[in-house]
Amino acid sequence: MLGELYRPKGPALETAQQVLEIERPFAVNIAYGCPNGCYDNRCYNYRRMKGKVRFPKDSPASLVEGQLAAGLKPEGAIASFHTDPFLEENARRTETLIELLLSRNIRVATLSKLDISHHPVRHGMTIVSPDPGFSFRYEPHTLHPQTRVWTLKEAHDDGEYTWISMEPYPPPIIWKQDLHPLLEAVSFVDFIIFGKLNYDYRASTLEAREFYRSTVAEFTDFCKAHGIRYWIKSDTRKFIERKD
Repeated sequence: MLGELYRPKGPALETAQQVLEIERPFAVNIAYGCPNGCYDNRCYNYRRMKGKVRFPKDSPASLVEGQLAAGLKPEGAIASFHTDPFLEENARRTETLIELLLSRNIRVATLSKLDISHHPVRHGMTIVSPDPGFSFRYEPHTLHPQTRVWTLKEAHDDGEYTWISMEPYPPPIIWKQDLHPLLEAVSFVDFIIFGKLNYDYRASTLEAREFYRSTVAEFTDFCKAHGIRYWIKSDTRKFIERKD
C-alpha cells in the first residue's frame, strides 16, 4: 500500500471527500513516518517511527502508473496522510507523482506544514495557530505559521485553489488564543476544515465541550460571512452535540 493509491477510511476519508469534493477519493502515502514532531501525533507517525521515514519499494509515480495501467480509474487523490509530502526527502517524489496524476486528468490535493506543489493542485496547509510560540513548542520542525499563510496567499493570488486544515485545534488549557486573528489571516482561502484536538483528555472535558461549541459557532459564522466553503469534522460535531 505504501506509495500506491488506496481508499482512505474514517477521518481520513472524510477529509479527502471534503477537500476533493468527490464521494470516492483515493489517497497516496509518499512515505511512512514524519520528523515534524507535532504535538498531537494524530497519525502516530512520529511516535511510531521516532522521526524516521520509511520509503516504498519503488517510486510512488512508478507504483501508481502500474495501478493506472491495470485499469484503476481514480477521480481524485490526496497526498499524504502518513507523512508530510514536502519533506526534503519526499518533495521530488511528490512532484513527480503529481505530474503523473494531473496528466491523467486526476484531481490532486496536498496537505503539508512545509510547502506547496509547483503544480496546479488543491494546495493545503495545516495551521491551528498564527503564534510562532505555539509553532516552536508544538510543531518544532515545521514552517513558520505566518510563512505558511504567505505561501498560500501567493498561490491564491496566482488563481490557484487553497485550503486550510484547522485541525487539531487546541482548547485553551493547552494553548490560549483568539480564533479571530487566525480566521482573518486565512480569509482568502477557498476551503477550511475544522476539527478538535483528540487523544488528550484535556480536550474532552465539559469545559472543552463548551469551548468547542462557541468556537465552532464563531468559525461557522465567519466562513459564511466571507463566502468560504467549510466543514466541521464529524467527531467534533458529535462531541459538541452531546448533552451529558
